Amino acid sequence: MSRSGGSYKVITVSLASILLLASLIPASADIGSGPSTFQAPLDQPQTGEENNTTTPDPMLKIGSLVRIDTNWGSMVLGMYDDGAPITVSNFLNLTRSKFYDGIMFHRIIDGFVIQTGDPNTKNNNPYDDGMGGSPETIPLEVSSNLTHIDGAVGMARSSEPDSASSQFYVCDGPQHGLDGNYAVFAVVVEGMDTVKKISAAPTWGYKRPALKDHPIDDIIMVSVTLEINWSEPDDQENPNPYYIGGGGNVGLEILFWLGLVAIGVVLVALVIRRYLRRRTTRQGGEEGIDDVIEAEVVEEDWRGYDGSEEGGGQGGGEGGNWQ
Repeated sequence: MSRSGGSYKVITVSLASILLLASLIPASADIGSGPSTFQAPLDQPQTGEENNTTTPDPMLKIGSLVRIDTNWGSMVLGMYDDGAPITVSNFLNLTRSKFYDGIMFHRIIDGFVIQTGDPNTKNNNPYDDGMGGSPETIPLEVSSNLTHIDGAVGMARSSEPDSASSQFYVCDGPQHGLDGNYAVFAVVVEGMDTVKKISAAPTWGYKRPALKDHPIDDIIMVSVTLEINWSEPDDQENPNPYYIGGGGNVGLEILFWLGLVAIGVVLVALVIRRYLRRRTTRQGGEEGIDDVIEAEVVEEDWRGYDGSEEGGGQGGGEGGNWQ
């Protein structure tokens, strides 16, 4: 096979490798994607079947994950994206806007709930804590499948059912007496020790009756961040598994790009090598033409000489003659 044919073969193999990587990486990048495998705790209601087996209700699957870091510890909330979509969407919007950062827990009842989410807690006036909220309210969203188990997270509200905005509470132990009256939208999947610690924090009690359930110490949500969000299709509008940080398996994405760069370098090297060969061949051809011309001139000169060797040359009398 000629050199040119060998180069084309290498280029063909390289392009085939790119297409192979392009077809394999998207499928591999799906590893780890999709809803979380977290399931609701076992004391949540389950759907029974005739064979006495139980399967989790689809609405009990955990979707988005929100991390709350406080000055007393951290906890991770698993959102019931399918079971309480309106409430979850409201909570995630507030989280994204950093609304909750810096807000304190203003109500603590050991063995019942710990409550937070009121922006009034930032104004250094504890007597109006619990009376504020975000600008928008949402309708009451309850489900028989989402109940107040230990670690359940629900929306606080006034006596008006559709008055919930930003305040929420975390159950310290099962509180099924609240079922049907308050919207459960999440559950603590990590950090129940933090919940128990905050629940046991000292409150003013009857020393200050107006602040009976208010903690003496400031317990602050330093940051509330969305760790994983499976509830919004907008995140998948333009999925690009080859974009590092854009989703999928990062290791495979890096491997893909390294392979693509390596193939690109090979292709560039082949092009440069081919160019240099052509240039060398062209220069060699020009030198060969000069040699041929010079040889023809010499031969023509010898043809014009009669071959006589007598005499002393051109100025020697009877020497050879040029025709």
